[in-house]
Amino acid sequence: MILLNLPPFNPVANGIRATTQVPRYALTLGRVILSFIGTNSITKTTISEIVVKIGARVIFGPISGAELDKLNKHKKIYDQADKLTIDFTERNGLSILEKEIGGLDIPALGDEDIFIEVVNNAASGTPALYAQGCFTSLQLDPRKPGPQGQLVKKVLGYQIPSSGGTSLTWTPDFKGGQVQRIHFSYTGTDWAAGVNGNLQRVECRKNGTAIWDRVSCMDNRFWLQEQNLSPQSKFYTLDFIADNNFSAMLDTRDARALEFNLTLGANDTIRALVEVLDIPRNL
Repeated sequence: MILLNLPPFNPVANGIRATTQVPRYALTLGRVILSFIGTNSITKTTISEIVVKIGARVIFGPISGAELDKLNKHKKIYDQADKLTIDFTERNGLSILEKEIGGLDIPALGDEDIFIEVVNNAASGTPALYAQGCFTSLQLDPRKPGPQGQLVKKVLGYQIPSSGGTSLTWTPDFKGGQVQRIHFSYTGTDWAAGVNGNLQRVECRKNGTAIWDRVSCMDNRFWLQEQNLSPQSKFYTLDFIADNNFSAMLDTRDARALEFNLTLGANDTIRALVEVLDIPRNL
């Protein structure tokens, strides 16, 4: 791993979008560590929005600091109050390819830059913010840096219409992306030991066939913990690669029909945070 300081964010102030640009190193960007140390007003909960862009296209976010913290805790990425990791890799992958496949090969992006944006919505205090990039050697041949030649890790947010009451059907189009996880967040009653949360059951059907068969919140949490993962408050995480078997990703390249059926205890607000491997300029 090559650890390099990224250029300073500008500007850094409360209520302002701070931006840094990743230099065009001949390297692969695997993760970014945001740091907001010292006596200042930034915390994970005051970060209202994080966005990573390739050129003008958002590939990560918008996601809040609290949401990203839950995604990281699900995978048991080390938790520290004044740091937050944007991870394009899979630390627990069983091979180098599986560990690093979502990293961003910078030369393969052509003439487009990588931008990282952070919005801190604290009302007072003097914020501090900086970032380090974690890089590896290139995955692709730099002599053939075609922009369609790599898969990158994206985290994208979708608001699920709640007009269906306690039975919701969501029919997203992932345009051939390979879905690793979907984190369904909700605002209603949280789960507890031996009790379902308000999002009680999830079904996923691909081309008419159930591939996640109305699995309850309780049963899903048992499965996640059995795989040494950590279920998060007011989250139902459908983790297709919980056992680190990447062949189990939801491959939508041949998906003629895709639907998710959600069973709720009461009407709720549902947001889906989708972790997906995709070519840079597709989703």
